Amino acid sequence: MGFTIRAKMCKSLKDIIIDKNNNWQALRNKDGKTIKPQETFRMQYFIGKDGSVFDLVVQRKLIKGQTETGLGIDMNNAINDSDQSLAIGEYIYRAIATNLEGLTDSEIIHFYNQRGEDSENRIKKLKNDFGARQMPCSDFSANALYFDICSLSYNLFALMRQLLPLEFANKRAKYVRHRLYSIAAKVIQHAGQVIVKCQAQYYDLLNQVLNSIKAFRPVLT
Repeated sequence: MGFTIRAKMCKSLKDIIIDKNNNWQALRNKDGKTIKPQETFRMQYFIGKDGSVFDLVVQRKLIKGQTETGLGIDMNNAINDSDQSLAIGEYIYRAIATNLEGLTDSEIIHFYNQRGEDSENRIKKLKNDFGARQMPCSDFSANALYFDICSLSYNLFALMRQLLPLEFANKRAKYVRHRLYSIAAKVIQHAGQVIVKCQAQYYDLLNQVLNSIKAFRPVLT
């Protein structure tokens, strides 16, 4: 089974990480362009006497100049609270343990950062934007129903967002509320027509939205 796991940056790795002979390479994006100021190198690692050998892809990012922002980090040797990053000198280091073969260091990092095709971000939006952060009571069935309603609301919003202009393609619910729902408008009927009156600056946006909704044809099975 293949895996990519964020490794704990224990102090025993410090001497290995800061070795001047490490073959650091530029981190590249998915188009092959250099991401500055970030670099990677790969080494083999194992845990325990009889542990299986795996690859450790180390990533470092230049953080020179951030010591003056009042973050309170000892740049000479600091491990953060989650033990997943290590600050040494001008760099902050993180590592990914993996047994995947045939991928470059940059590809391993991008693959890990997907985290299940953005599932972590979807869960965050479900919790923060649609009320699923905390269940309302101690009854399992009631909580299950509440969670289903939250999930349904999120999915309906995701579907609705596909009908909106491209500006809203990846926006969260609070952005849509601020940009669209909060527009002051008046709906009137005149000569058998429904008319939406609003300020001129919002006309083009509302016109796009209304035309997209009118053009929508649900697929019935």
